[in-house]
Amino acid sequence: MGCVNSRTAPIEDVDYKNVEDTNPDYPPAYIPDSTKAEIYDKDVNRDIQQKIAAMPKGTDGTYTSLLKYLSTGLTKETHHVTAIYLWMKDQGYDSASLDMVKDGDTPREYMKMIKDDRGDLTTFFTILCRRSGIPCNIISGLGKNETYFIGAPENSMQTKWAAVFADEEWHLIHIEWSMQRGAGSSDDVETEASDFFFLTDPDVFSTFCHPEDFNWQLLDQPISKKEFLSFPYYNPHFFLMHSSVLAPKSGTARAMNGKLDIEIAFPKRQIDNIEVNSFAYFIGESNEIENRNTKVDILDKYVFVNRKPSKFIFEVTLPKAGRYLFDIYGGYRDKMVEKAKTPGKGLQRLCQFRIISDKHFEEGEVEALPDSQENGWGPGPHCRSLGLVPLTHFESCIYIKPGEYRDLWFRMERDLDVTCQLTHNYLPVYELVEQVECATGDNEVQVRVHVPEEGQYALKIYCREAGSKVFHEACVYLIRQREKSRLPEKHRDKMLRNRLEHNIKNHTSERALQDAIEVFRCYTVPDHGEIKQGEEKLKQYWEVKKELRSAIKGRNINVVNKWLARAKKSKYHQDLQEDITEAERLQDNLTKMKGHMHPMAKMDPHTIIEIRNYKRPPKIVHDVMSSTYLLLGEQRDDLQDWEEIQYLMGKQGSESLQKRVISRRPEDVHIEIAEESDSLIQPYSIDKCRTVSNGICTFYKWNKHFIKEVRQRDLEERQRLEAERQHSDNEILDEVNDLSRSSRPKNREPVKFEGRGEPYEVEKEENGVKEENDIDKKGHDTKGEYDELEKKHEFIMSPTRPPEGKQSSPVSYAGWKPSDIS
Repeated sequence: MGCVNSRTAPIEDVDYKNVEDTNPDYPPAYIPDSTKAEIYDKDVNRDIQQKIAAMPKGTDGTYTSLLKYLSTGLTKETHHVTAIYLWMKDQGYDSASLDMVKDGDTPREYMKMIKDDRGDLTTFFTILCRRSGIPCNIISGLGKNETYFIGAPENSMQTKWAAVFADEEWHLIHIEWSMQRGAGSSDDVETEASDFFFLTDPDVFSTFCHPEDFNWQLLDQPISKKEFLSFPYYNPHFFLMHSSVLAPKSGTARAMNGKLDIEIAFPKRQIDNIEVNSFAYFIGESNEIENRNTKVDILDKYVFVNRKPSKFIFEVTLPKAGRYLFDIYGGYRDKMVEKAKTPGKGLQRLCQFRIISDKHFEEGEVEALPDSQENGWGPGPHCRSLGLVPLTHFESCIYIKPGEYRDLWFRMERDLDVTCQLTHNYLPVYELVEQVECATGDNEVQVRVHVPEEGQYALKIYCREAGSKVFHEACVYLIRQREKSRLPEKHRDKMLRNRLEHNIKNHTSERALQDAIEVFRCYTVPDHGEIKQGEEKLKQYWEVKKELRSAIKGRNINVVNKWLARAKKSKYHQDLQEDITEAERLQDNLTKMKGHMHPMAKMDPHTIIEIRNYKRPPKIVHDVMSSTYLLLGEQRDDLQDWEEIQYLMGKQGSESLQKRVISRRPEDVHIEIAEESDSLIQPYSIDKCRTVSNGICTFYKWNKHFIKEVRQRDLEERQRLEAERQHSDNEILDEVNDLSRSSRPKNREPVKFEGRGEPYEVEKEENGVKEENDIDKKGHDTKGEYDELEKKHEFIMSPTRPPEGKQSSPVSYAGWKPSDIS
């Protein structure tokens, strides 16, 4: 019969009661070049469907009339095969009218055989194709239908399907599975799923069926039966949604430590319109599967679905050891079909995994999720449909560090009232009210959250239309207070951590520590307590040190006492010991001078006026006041006339005599000025000053104590400089001796060096014995000259004396000295 404009194919004389599975005269099995998307034309199918609906009654009375009607107007064999398939889907195989059909070789007779279980749909389809001149083989093997579960016995998986040679290519059709949903459905999702096994691409078909003859896989690289059985179970909707399994690749997975992550990817452009869910069955402790329909209700709170930009991660925690079946459901929100009391709540099953766990958790050892979500975790399609669009946090899980506040931002597509709530498995809601707050403004919503202790929390965000009375749950985030698991520390992070630790351990500088903390934070290096230690070092060491030095310089007894006490209480008090000692010495001096400083500060202004009003003051008054102003920084020549002193005593404000005396510091006065000032009041005593004026007596005592303190500071400074000079000289002499011993050969004559002056011979040491040559060949006494030079630290330029500026040679810089050379 054949199709119009198709190849001429012989019409087979098929014995409908004894149909052979294969025909040796057919072309051999080979891989098709065309895909289903290229040959499956929905417009042509729609026309065929209308043609079938308008078929005259009685056309299906014979094979000849039926096939001629179906092939009329079709130009391709694949279209004829489609017409046969669609006509078969449109028939009622349980119709009571089939009981009245008489025996004979007719389509309705074979439909009656199917009703009486004496025939099957695959054979009927094969008869129709062969009598149309289209080669068709029946393929037998293992199949995974809708009732399949991972681990099912092979004897329950036996099935058969058809391989049709149309338009010079072999195509695979599982006619029974394609007709299970029936025809005429108005739901595009159901129709597409029911036609899934018609002209299915071989690579997809191989995940559902495994033929006994591997050639009929129609693949470049056929898969083994073991590989086929190890695959996860895939439902047609899995491929219709263009899904893919990222992990695990095997259908049977082992949960390490009772936990397993299953990752399912979807096209990124569709992820915002996809809803997913999961369902678990507990099989039992052994390989037996009789209990597979037992639902583990408590497992709902042990499966967290984390929504990512292009995938979903199912974080499964199994509370007890055993074997589980784990089903994943999914669908497009705008195409979801609600089905009451069914797993997945209106979603279609996508795939199934078998999970084996050997870990048994004790009660309270594993924490359940704080809630079980019908609309899923995170800001999914339901959140956007309510008019709330996330701007910052797009995933389902938020990790918060201890003590951290996290801000979440949303955009309102319309006028909404938004509120939020934080829940926990054990903490009551009223204790968590203060941990979360919500602020609305300018079409944006800010949610700030903080968790009080480690654990898992559910952050629920509700919204409603302005004026409405009912709040709807927009989205729910899972909050975890713990650090994310990280990869081994990067080299950059390690270097920045070492830098910060170095500045904490060593007293480098305050600025260096601040910079190290800033850079540590800038590059978001994981903080293991280093920032807290660094800030503690800044506050308890560098701040105390700086303020204590400032107090010592300011010489204010109250400020010195304050920061001295802070320094002693600091955890770094041992490192601040030098500053503490200096502050204590100043504290003693200021305490001793307290009796002299306070009268100066509290001196009655009339006393100063009384001294200033002297026309011709006694010599003691002139000398004491000259000594005072000399210590205050005035020039000796300007203090010869009493009128100049009167002018200085008449100044007010910051230049007044009282304020200048109180603010004057010993380090501001040179020792020569102090000695000159002391020479002016040396002839007088405190008793003699007291007989003249109490005011002059106060100035006299202040002068004496101030001069004493200047002398004390000068002595300490001289001792410090002397100690430094002595230390420096010892280092230079040690280096000179080392160089001399290393470069001088044994048993040699004294070497004579000439510089800027008379030549002399240096000392030498051999075997620990000192030899001297006091007189050179010209008769000069070089020993006395050398001693004099040593005394004055004036070294004659010679190879044995290093230059004043210490320089490192390339050899010594490399880590070894000339003495190492043999």
